[in-house]
Amino acid sequence: MRILALALTAALVATACGGTTLAPTPTPRIVQATTVVATAAVSSTPAPAPVTLKWGSISSASDSALFIAEAKGYFAQQGITLDTQVFTTAANMVGPLGQDQIQVGGGVVGAGLFNAIARGINIKIVGDKGDLDPGNGFEAIVVRSQLADRVKGPADLKGRTYAMASLDITPEVTLNTYLGTGGLTVKDVNIVTLGFPDMQNALETGRIDAAGPIEPWLTKIVEAGVAKVLVRSDEITPGQQQSVLLFSEQFAKRRDVAVRFMVAYLEGARFYNDAFVKKDPAKRAEAARILAKATKLDPALFAKMTMPGIDPNGKVNVDWLQKDQQYFVGKGTQAKAVDLSTAVDPSFASDAVTILGGPYQ
Repeated sequence: MRILALALTAALVATACGGTTLAPTPTPRIVQATTVVATAAVSSTPAPAPVTLKWGSISSASDSALFIAEAKGYFAQQGITLDTQVFTTAANMVGPLGQDQIQVGGGVVGAGLFNAIARGINIKIVGDKGDLDPGNGFEAIVVRSQLADRVKGPADLKGRTYAMASLDITPEVTLNTYLGTGGLTVKDVNIVTLGFPDMQNALETGRIDAAGPIEPWLTKIVEAGVAKVLVRSDEITPGQQQSVLLFSEQFAKRRDVAVRFMVAYLEGARFYNDAFVKKDPAKRAEAARILAKATKLDPALFAKMTMPGIDPNGKVNVDWLQKDQQYFVGKGTQAKAVDLSTAVDPSFASDAVTILGGPYQ
């Protein structure tokens, strides 16, 4: 006000003396002061407490949201550093998660996970990490190229040797569903377990007749001419919740950090959806570069892949989890059904969505 009064006085004096020059308005100075105060208020907000988390990865396409979130600095913004622990299958993560040796993991759902929860190992299913929404068939049943002219449907798989990453997981549910349309069950094929990276060689050498790879190994196998796609999994079990994000019991109790993790994860999932669902060209190219670096693959490969569905709001398809565990219970590999209302905790994703300003559109 004092500055303003002096400015007005100067202007009046100048006018009285016949001058035409007015004193400069103080408005920019006032705005500048306001900006400085606002900046100071923002900068005084305490940064999130730094923390290092171990997370289990199988380096598949369903890890895309995590890879993107890490590369884009979303975890760093939340004060989180990720220490990646590599596994050949998500089934091997159950033990380390149960003992908090890793805090976050994720992969296909299976009887081992449900059995652990039933035994009181309170691992939490907290978000979607890969689903088979129509058009997202990132897993497929493939047949060795030399047999492709003889294996054209489910009945033709009878007696064949079929490879999957592990027994009693969601891809087995998909396989059994497909075989059922030809009057068969999984008992009618010879199932062997192989890690995804090993399936291509096994098909090439004839050790197996068919397999159930996921991306990126699926596209690599097909591109190499080793096998042909018989059917994609989203055509068999559309909407199936293939892969989930898991928190250890101890980590889930660290509410602040767990929500911060989910905020960063969903930011990655939203960038992923911008890139591969909305097909934003710039984001798709950037996402391909990020995922290629993370998986040590050619970026061009991601232009050919069928990518998994990853819900940008973290929603889990509980109905499909219920169907999956009914299969495992019926087969006898899951002791009893678990209460999914306690096994699935959507609150972390819900809190993160609120922090991010609402549901992804």
